[in-house]
Parts: sequence; C-alpha cells; structure tokens
Amino acid sequence: MRDADIPKLARLTWDENNQPLSEQFNDVYFSKQSGLEESRYVFIDNNDLNHRWAQLQNNEIFTIAETGFGSGLNFLATWHEWQKQFGNTKSPRTPQLHFISLEKHPLSKSDLQRALSLWPDLALLANDLIANYPPQPTPGTHRILLAENIKLTIIFGDAAPSLTYLAPAAANGEMAPNNYQFGGRDFYVNAWFLDGFAPAKNPDMWSMELFLAIARLSREASTFATFSAAGIVKRGLESVGFRVQKAPGFGRKRDMLKGIFASTTPNNSEPLDEMRAKKRGDPARLYWHLQTSSAEAQPPKQIAIIGGGLAGCQAAFALARRNIGVTLFEKSTELAQSASGNRQGALYTKLSPHNNPLSELNLTAQIFASHFYRQNLLPSGDSLFEICGDACGVLHLAAKANQKAHYQSLALCYRDSDFCRWLEPREASIIAGLNVRHPALYLPNSGWLAPEKLCKTLCSVPGIELRLNTAVVSLAQSAKKWQLLDIHGETLCCVDAVVIANAHSARQFPQTQGLPLKTIRGQVTHIASTQRLGVTLQGLKSVICGEGYIAPSYQQQYCCGATFTLKNNNPDLDPSCHQANLANLQEMLQCPDFGDADIHTLDGRVGFRTTTPDYFPIVGPVADEPVMLQRFERLRTKANADIANAGAFIHGLYTLLGLGSRGLAYSPLAAELLASLICGEALPISQHLYRHLHPARFIIRELMRNGPLR
Repeated sequence: MRDADIPKLARLTWDENNQPLSEQFNDVYFSKQSGLEESRYVFIDNNDLNHRWAQLQNNEIFTIAETGFGSGLNFLATWHEWQKQFGNTKSPRTPQLHFISLEKHPLSKSDLQRALSLWPDLALLANDLIANYPPQPTPGTHRILLAENIKLTIIFGDAAPSLTYLAPAAANGEMAPNNYQFGGRDFYVNAWFLDGFAPAKNPDMWSMELFLAIARLSREASTFATFSAAGIVKRGLESVGFRVQKAPGFGRKRDMLKGIFASTTPNNSEPLDEMRAKKRGDPARLYWHLQTSSAEAQPPKQIAIIGGGLAGCQAAFALARRNIGVTLFEKSTELAQSASGNRQGALYTKLSPHNNPLSELNLTAQIFASHFYRQNLLPSGDSLFEICGDACGVLHLAAKANQKAHYQSLALCYRDSDFCRWLEPREASIIAGLNVRHPALYLPNSGWLAPEKLCKTLCSVPGIELRLNTAVVSLAQSAKKWQLLDIHGETLCCVDAVVIANAHSARQFPQTQGLPLKTIRGQVTHIASTQRLGVTLQGLKSVICGEGYIAPSYQQQYCCGATFTLKNNNPDLDPSCHQANLANLQEMLQCPDFGDADIHTLDGRVGFRTTTPDYFPIVGPVADEPVMLQRFERLRTKANADIANAGAFIHGLYTLLGLGSRGLAYSPLAAELLASLICGEALPISQHLYRHLHPARFIIRELMRNGPLR
C-alpha cells in the first residue's frame, strides 16, 4: 500500500472525564454534557427515525449514511433504537438496516474501546462492533455483518471522494445519471447523519463535492440532520435540492439544521459542471458496469442457484439472510462434491503491500472472511469456525527475499492491530507446534475449514431448499420470470432470478458460454495420523502455508497440498503429485526426510479449480453480449472513448464463478457483493474493484484491444 492510501489514525487526547478530543481538529467527538443523548436528539429524533421505521414494510431496506464514524457512538445509538423496535429476531417482515459511515481518521481499536466504555448501556453492542472493527490502518470499503437484520459499511478515506465513489460513477469518477445503478434496483440513502467536526475546524470536508454526492444519493423524502448551523452547510445543501430548516440545538447549542430532499435537479448546476470538467483527461467516461433501473423495481422474492459448491452455498446463505427464498440445485447427490470437496482448506489469500486491484481484493476478502467465519451468524448462535473448522491461525512462510520484504512491510503497517505480525523461525515454530524453516507472517484470526461441512451448514439455515441429484440443463425466460429445465425439457421451478454458480459447467448455458473460464487440476495428499508421516506431524497447531499448505489433523487425517497442473484432465490420483506435495512439506518443515515414503499407499483427492485469465472471480449480472457490442462498438477504434450508455444485461440472471484456489477466502465477500447487487444495496467493496470482478469486463477489454471475444 502506498503511504498516501493508508488512512492516518486519529490522534487523541483524553480529558479528565476520559472523553476523547481530536488533536488533528482540536475538537470534541461528542457533547461533554451527554454524547449519547446528543446523538439521539440530533440524528435519530430530527430524522424522525422511529416514526419512519414504524412505517417500514416486509423486507424493506432502510439506509443511513454518516459523514464521520468517529467513536461509532451514532451507529450504536441507532442500532440500540432499532433493537427496541425490531429486536434481533428474524421474520419475513423484519426490515433491514444498512448503516454506511465514512471516516478520514479512524480510531485504533484500543481507542475505540476506551471511548465506548463511557456508555455501559451500549456495552453489548459495543463489544460486537469492537470485535468486528476492521484492522487499522486499512483503506477503503469494509462490510460488517452484525445482527440478523443489520449491516454496517465503513469507508476509510476523505468524505467527499468516498461518497462520490459510493454513488454509481464512471471510471473517471464522474457521477452517473440517477437511473444508472449497480444492480437492477434504485439505491439511495433514506437518512443522512452529517457529523464530523465543525466546519470552522474541518472546512475541507464541507465542500460542494460532498453536497453534490449527497444529492446524487438522495431521493424525495430523504432527510438529513446535522449539529451544525453554519451558513456554508445551509447554503450548500440548499443549492443541491434540500429544503433546510433550523431546529433548536442540543444542550447549550442554540441551533442545528435538518431538512428533506425535494429536487433531483440542483438549484445551481455550475458547481456540478465545474466538478465534471475537472474529471476530463482522466480515464474515459464509461458506464459499462452500470445498468438502468427504476425506483419501482423490487428485489426478487424467489431465486434459484445452480451449483452446490462454495460459491453457490455462500450465495444462498447471503440471500437467505435477506429473507429471499432460495432453491439450490446440485447435480450430485451431496453438496461440495467437485472442486469444493477437499477434506480441509486453508483460509488463505496472497497478501501483498502493493497498491493494485488484486492486492485490494486479497486484503479485503481476508478481513471479511476472517470476521465472517468467526461471527455467530447461525441460528444456533455458533460460528462457522466452531462447527466447520478451527480459527487456529495461519502462518504465511517467507522462503524468498521478496516475500520477506512484502510480509515485513505488512506487519509494520499493522503493528498496532491484531490482524497480523511478523515472526522469526523460532517464534513461528512455537506457534506451529513444529519446527519451520522460514520466518512467517502470522494471521492469528485465520484458520482452516472443512468445505463440505461448511456448505451443508450454510444451506441448513431457514429459507433454503436443496434440490440434490438434480441437473439443470437449460434456462428459459418469460415475462421477467425464469424457468429452469431438466434434460427432458420439464420445468424444475419458476423464479424471479437465477444465479449460475456451477464453476466451469456454466459454459453449458448459452447465456454464459462466452465467459473465459478455465480449469486447473489440483491434487491434495491425505496422511493418516497413525502412519509414520502422520506421527511426524503430531503437534501441529496452526495452518502452515508456503508453496503448499498443511492443516492440523481433522478426523485423524492431515491434509496437505495442493498441486497446480494446467492442461491435465486426469481425475485419478497421480503418485508424482503426492511426491510434489511431500516435497513442498519438506521445504516448509524441519522434519525427517519424506523422500523414502511409500507414496503409493497415500490417499488423496483430485479436483479441478475454475479460474479466469486475470485470476479475479466473476461476480454480477450476466451481460447481453449483442447489445453490449453494439453500445460500446466505438471502443474498437478509440479505447478511451467517452460513451454515456449504461451496460446491457439479461434481466434477473447473475453469476458467481472463478474462485480458483481461494474459494474459502473469496466466497463470503463475493456472495455479499452478489446479494448487495441483487437487493439494490451499497457495494461492500470499492467501485474500482467491482469493475475488476464484473462479468462484462472481458467484453470491454476485447473491444478496447479490437480483438475477438472468443
């Protein structure tokens, strides 16, 4: 990560009452009189939230956006009020609360914990927030799943640019027309908490760019409230279409502002024109990743998912959490019988300090997955790590000089968090329980999972119907409904939307046959704990990753692997692949020579990973290829052409494919992204990263290269 991308943590001093003050802005985080009461009065009461929440219907989403997460007090106060009205119980009529917050200078976890200790009434909620708070300093977008019907998205960075990129926008950052959206449903903010430090002390935040972004993300009846009564705030909000009024301030403060959005057309378009002009000369103005939508569009009530591996099961879980009925089709007699069928898998991504999209994906996915598997998201109150694996930590060995430099850089960056730390071989060996040959980057909150058990557990939650031993061979669309057909042409079900998540088999459908999917053979080796090699490995306490990986014993077996073999379709065990896995193990561990092992007696498993040419997963709506080619034809002759069209997509058809060897790490975030798109929510990742995952990216790239699409 570049220094410029790393958020600078808040520098705090603490007064005699243990209340935090910002050194950067020489201002308080909340009222010294009563911060919690101030939050309730200014933001909850003056946005009329309790009354508006009482009017919510069925599975409706209520979105709040905040400029200035700070100590998280406003969020916790809101969550507390929401609990009073809806509790934590799940029912088909429970609305969903999505709280989005921006923060330029995040608090460290220890400072957050100290600040929130002032409010014992919020202690249970605060502990949940602190446990899932993103490690600092991590830039960008972070989705946190909390109670069954509550999501928190924190974006670390400047408020105005963060809001600009939260709104659907072109590659050059220019905000898109209001009817251009990420998904098929209109995304907007219901209520704004305009917090942050006073305009006199933080003038850079209260900019016209901020007000324009707020307007872009508002619709009629969107409201705002702010502690400030400054003229710059009043004039800025009025200029972009808000009706603004003064209200009595909290405590000793005389006035505050509140208002309602009344117009989608700014009263003064000059600032907007000027902002757009500044974007010229940046990357082309292209909206190919967006689609047109209407305010009347509603999320689907019934969705079919094709594929019962990690991709399909994670998608089913994410959609069921949103009270959408899911029918999952799997051609095998059990879940996770193809590439997702290994006995064990490590929660592993290739972490790097480099500032590029793949590094961003790996870091964001690692953080999200670590929290996802550790949280008590199941109806039983258990975590997925407790039921399906073990959060025993993962050691990323650094055998090469460049790996060592990368890992040391990451460890230095996160030295004040519990995300990762650098260990020399002796320390790493103590953690592992076996002697390792190399230093390592240690991720204490990571671990291993049993994929088949994980898939079954994910699909055991209410709202998911399994149709095993049932092959879907074709799809037919009629009147915005989808029919799934079997080999005899008989209808298996009729649904509002379909998710294709069956790996390389997605190419069987005409709608997705053009996706450039490829398979890579992989073989893992199973070592019984009673075998000589297994006895050697006794004592292993954490996952070790190098050129291969090995996890602690599960059901009296050690699992190590895995090979990567291109252009090899052999489904049978290959002794030479066992030899390769043992050689990798020998390279990682200081243990007796495995060279004389009888590899012909070893068990194992062969699987075929599905990946893509750029090694990014494919997540999102399926492109209508002929229309896309027509709309973006100019890219063949001018790769940086400005094209104002939105992309063209097949209504109600989505994919989640190409997870490669990172299924355990990528699938939770990919499923959350997919569900957000389908339900019209804010993205859980940056818009820039979304374009690298989008199914239509291959069409656009080939057009820009003026090359063939196949």
